[in-house]
Amino acid sequence: MQNLKEAANFLREKDFFCFLCHKNLDGDTVGAALALFYALKQLGKKAIIKTVNDEFLEKFGFLYPLKEEKEDLFKICHYVAVDVADTKLLGENFKYKIDLVIDHHFSNKLDCKIKCIDANKAATCEIIYYILKELNLKITKQIANCLYVGIVTDSGCFKFENTTANTHKIAADLIEKGADFANINFRMFNCKTKERLQLEKEILENLEYFFNDRCVIVFITKEIIKKTKVSEEDCGSIADIAASFKDSVIAITAKQDEDLFKLSVRTKYDFDASLFCKSFKGGGHKKAAGCVVKGTEEEVKRIILKKIEEVFSF
Repeated sequence: MQNLKEAANFLREKDFFCFLCHKNLDGDTVGAALALFYALKQLGKKAIIKTVNDEFLEKFGFLYPLKEEKEDLFKICHYVAVDVADTKLLGENFKYKIDLVIDHHFSNKLDCKIKCIDANKAATCEIIYYILKELNLKITKQIANCLYVGIVTDSGCFKFENTTANTHKIAADLIEKGADFANINFRMFNCKTKERLQLEKEILENLEYFFNDRCVIVFITKEIIKKTKVSEEDCGSIADIAASFKDSVIAITAKQDEDLFKLSVRTKYDFDASLFCKSFKGGGHKKAAGCVVKGTEEEVKRIILKKIEEVFSF
């Protein structure tokens, strides 16, 4: 693993950290930041966690510290990005120098002093697990919950191809250390609001099939969002719905935001989602990636269908 010891030494020797999460929070970035936050307390370190525009998702609320656990304000000396592959994911107003990045995206573009990256890990929380081992810190029940959330969400509850035998071994160790796996799995995958269920209904009714069913696309327009009254938090993991179609090798969920669509791309077999998204200056993993395309629904549909033909030779 690239620079694991160097990352651990940095965290051991320095203090006054700010752990940075990427925008559009997911379980891995939140779980990684909070695991470090709790673990470094054992070394007497001070830290805070920063999300873009102070974003907070209720589904991860059970992981957050109680008021009495939060540190007093202090002057930040070191910025550490967790599960962040690009500065664009830190918001337009982020101007600070990052000292350490811990990530599992092979497409990581951050420029910093130390890069601890392993693209073979299912989640950044897997890397955090090994850093805590290197630091000889105790993985408490609280920390185990944070790490388990990151691993289980980024592996799709161990369904995605990024899951390895080692992923299961780490998860097993976290369960032995007290991770509330049954409750976490329910919260992350089976707990849905009425609005979310209505959104899923709309998605299923609007699926479109192309290239002899090898490609499935769904557009979630502003009208659908307004109709279902769904919150941003309830839009998590919606890309998995289109991707569940058994005959497709590429599934695209396009969610409208003003004059553009945010694409979540999922692929199967040897089809590379990150290669497709790179065409639009996006990125991610081989089987799961994202990008942005400007235009109306019809314009974006034409653009992405043309690009699919070019990239995948359909």
